[in-house]
Amino acid sequence: MSLQIGLAGSQSEPFSTAEYLVSLDDHENGGYYWFLRPLLEQLAEKTGQMIDPHEDAVFRGDDLPVLRDTLVDARRLVADQPERWSVCVGTSSMPNATPPAPPWKVFKEVEQSKFIQLLDTLIAIVDRAIAAGVTVVCWGD
Repeated sequence: MSLQIGLAGSQSEPFSTAEYLVSLDDHENGGYYWFLRPLLEQLAEKTGQMIDPHEDAVFRGDDLPVLRDTLVDARRLVADQPERWSVCVGTSSMPNATPPAPPWKVFKEVEQSKFIQLLDTLIAIVDRAIAAGVTVVCWGD
């Protein structure tokens, strides 16, 4: 999984001139994305745009303040967490094991300070997009 979030250079060319500012890679920081996932699903209900590691999303106009509010809510949730905690990022299994092993949950550790820094950067991206009248683009792989 790879997800990059940045500012588009202009409304007419949202992908060709984008400046990448944040990258979420499943191997390094997938726990950060999966902690945010419930909030991102609520965001998608409001805007029709889902920030997903396998899809692209573009936020512009009236959707930008909604995205910003979601990120501010996420920052509040993260600030209430311990300095480090584990986030479920999926399940794994060994179906060919003898005897077959039941699926188990896979966890990744996240750091509160790193998470807050990530969210502050994302909020700044949205603030810059609102001020400049450009879009926030999310690229999935």
